[in-house]
Amino acid sequence: MQSTPERRRGLIVLMLMTVMVISVLDKTIFAFAGPQLIEELQLSPEQFGFIGSAFFFLYSVSGVLVGFLANRIPSHWILSGMSVVWMVAQILTALSTSFYAMVASRMLLGAGCGPGTAVTQHACFKWYGPRERVQPAAWIQVAIMVGAIVGALSLPLLIQHVGWRNGYFILAGIGLVWLVVWLIVGREGQYDDSAAEGCGGTAPYRHLLLNRTFVFITLAGFCTYLPTALIYSWVPTYLQKGLQMTPMQSGYVVMAATVGVIILNLAVSGLSQRALRRGASVRMAMVMPPALACLIGGVALSLMGFIEQDLYGTMALYLVGGIVVNLVPAFANTIVAYIAPPKQRGSMLAIHIGLLTSAGMLAPHVVGQAIGWEGGDLVKGFELSIGLFGIALLVGGLLALRLVDPEHSRQRLTAMASVDSPLSREPAISQI
Repeated sequence: MQSTPERRRGLIVLMLMTVMVISVLDKTIFAFAGPQLIEELQLSPEQFGFIGSAFFFLYSVSGVLVGFLANRIPSHWILSGMSVVWMVAQILTALSTSFYAMVASRMLLGAGCGPGTAVTQHACFKWYGPRERVQPAAWIQVAIMVGAIVGALSLPLLIQHVGWRNGYFILAGIGLVWLVVWLIVGREGQYDDSAAEGCGGTAPYRHLLLNRTFVFITLAGFCTYLPTALIYSWVPTYLQKGLQMTPMQSGYVVMAATVGVIILNLAVSGLSQRALRRGASVRMAMVMPPALACLIGGVALSLMGFIEQDLYGTMALYLVGGIVVNLVPAFANTIVAYIAPPKQRGSMLAIHIGLLTSAGMLAPHVVGQAIGWEGGDLVKGFELSIGLFGIALLVGGLLALRLVDPEHSRQRLTAMASVDSPLSREPAISQI
């Protein structure tokens, strides 16, 4: 029989997974409503791409700022505040009637969602030890994928039957229900890394941020997020307007990719966790999977972008590339949490996720511009962008394979953050 702390841990992780599902629904309804939005608001491809990018204008900045707060403020209250921002943003979007109103509401939603993954992972990691976090991190990523499946199955039908504006109102109501339950059952984890590792200090951020493991796992994550960010803007429009799929058919494609991501994440994270328990090196168990995922995804997306395929070949390459690159985030987050001093884990996760998701500002805009370069041809412009993102993935994967070394980085940074070290008492930055 499970002990009370273990049961509580399971309940908290379930609540964290649920809020990530809601976050994905809040983000992806814009993509599925894309054809209606373009028609109703008379948006050009460049304008639609700009609105898609606007979601990320404050996403990374907000994520980093709130991440520093997460070092000091309980995750319980931060998640509560973020859910309120999401609800307000959804209501404002539903009331929008112009291009500029859409940009503003999407920016607000991005500011609210920016800290979501970092704070959720941070809250989850408070319940687990450093070598036990791969699988819980994967469960949070799986929740994101579950949100994509739920969105793919429900949002097209919801928009079709009640309209995109009412769909936004409904999602705001769902967020309110989660908030009420969370205020009742939410708790903070009590695992103390500082006591377990004998390290209660902090290291200067210049050493944390310039550490090669942090730099190159974040770069790999950035490259991964370039194609991934398009699911929130261009992918359904590409499938529907470009490849002439029905809304439900486009939903099935997204669902197929998402099911693949869930299966792959659970399988590989389970193998990694088992390998760590049996004494495998952290580099082998944590670094090899995301690096190889970047390389395989890069090859698939490059082929899709630069070599002409029939419809089935295009979809096969997109599914392979889209599935494998989504293995990276859970491992990247776990690596950052592994090397960061316990007191700085929240801010380091936030900075890492803020930097990699800044790709979301770039990717939708690049697609919009590429469509313009191709004379308005949506299919050619989208696929050209995908090919370029595939090349970036190959570069990111090779660099990660060569330069990411969590065990070495952890030893150095832990030494810097030791309680007796003068560095741990630096007032300017390290005590933020």
